[in-house]
Amino acid sequence: MGGGAADQGQTCAADQGQTCADPLSEPAVLERRHQSHPPRVLLPRHGLPPELSSLPIPDEILAEIFLRLPTPTDLIRPSGACVSFRRVAAGRSFVRRFRKLHHPPLLGFLDERGVFLPALPPYPSAPEASAPALAADFSFSFLPAPARDWVVRDSRDGRVLLDRTCPLRKIPFREMVVCDPLHRQFLLLPPIPDDLAATVEDPILTDTSSSEAFLIPRWEDDEAGTAEETSFRVIWMSQCHTKLFALVFSSNTGQWRAVPSRSWDDLLEGLVWTGSTILYCREYVYGCFYWRTGWDVNMKMLVLDTRMMQFSSINPPHEVKYNFAVAMVEAGKGRLGMFVLADASDLSYSTRQNDGGGSSQWQMEKTISLGSGYLFSIIGSAERYLFLYRWQSSISDFRVFTLDIKTFQLQQVCRAPKLCKLDAYINFPPSVLSLPTISSDKLFALPLLSFFFITACLMLHSSSL
Repeated sequence: MGGGAADQGQTCAADQGQTCADPLSEPAVLERRHQSHPPRVLLPRHGLPPELSSLPIPDEILAEIFLRLPTPTDLIRPSGACVSFRRVAAGRSFVRRFRKLHHPPLLGFLDERGVFLPALPPYPSAPEASAPALAADFSFSFLPAPARDWVVRDSRDGRVLLDRTCPLRKIPFREMVVCDPLHRQFLLLPPIPDDLAATVEDPILTDTSSSEAFLIPRWEDDEAGTAEETSFRVIWMSQCHTKLFALVFSSNTGQWRAVPSRSWDDLLEGLVWTGSTILYCREYVYGCFYWRTGWDVNMKMLVLDTRMMQFSSINPPHEVKYNFAVAMVEAGKGRLGMFVLADASDLSYSTRQNDGGGSSQWQMEKTISLGSGYLFSIIGSAERYLFLYRWQSSISDFRVFTLDIKTFQLQQVCRAPKLCKLDAYINFPPSVLSLPTISSDKLFALPLLSFFFITACLMLHSSSL
């Protein structure tokens, strides 16, 4: 009854033109309610008003959203959703930013004759690997005939370096080509000029492995502009009886130039030369190439800094000596990492600061057991992975594995028909991220055919997501 009287009193006051006192409308109370319950914006039940629903999302905001997608695969579906999304995802500036944040996946391996071994389920990049297996031409039929003469020597950044004997050139000089099998483009490298070839004194002709050609990977610290996305460098190196000679080709200049040569005594003091190949097992870590000089107590490691184009040498850890199965990796925070296959199923892992010091700076980190009942051998390394062969002595069933150097997780990638040299093919699958990696006025390409292949694979890949 008291409440009714109060209500009646308030009603009478309102009827008499007076303002009723509501404690919830006091300024102090309203301020507290505002702080504890911020106002909510309620959308209309049937969508936004026409004047708001027609407002486009700015490209800058779309780009920031797309950059936060966790994997390159996740970019495929929105890039095919509408024209405006694809315009943003295919823009050169966006692609460069996305590629800096997301490393391309391991799609498979290439043997010397161009046989492509794609990553298979359940390997994480198996879905991406199925597209280039269809879209790319790993038989290299688009190269100057006869295509069967070309031999794969290296694979970096979506490019493949091949060479073949040249009847017009003396050994050890060979004809070389760099190609992009995904876009069917290639650049035939010019012959090494006679004046530079003449400086290669007394090469070792009895051993075909005494000379080698390889690609220089893009260094992450470099600012990759539009022009640099299609530029590359190739090093040709020859081990001679008294010196080491190296030449470098730049696609920007289209010319070869010499790297300052040094004698073996100057480079590797105390090394006993046997008259044959000295350097083995090339590895690339933090902008430098590393080779080992045999596998005895006097073993050293030769280093080529690709930024300064200078040679030097370091001492390896003690456990590396007398062991052939060794691989260098990037251990993070500027440290060098080294895996040594100590026995049939155990890997030892050591690290050191990349400051040019001696073997005393190597620190043994851990030993990784690979499991019993199998034989293992080291194929090589790239980025954050160590590549291994695994097989059983009584069965010709060769399988390729990766070891993640951060998690030390061992995963099977694919099978191989035999033990042979393999080069990892790491690239973005056919999509807006798979830009051409080669450009030249003398470039050969099949753009229309490549377009249809990539479009078909993109549709196939999108439908499987």
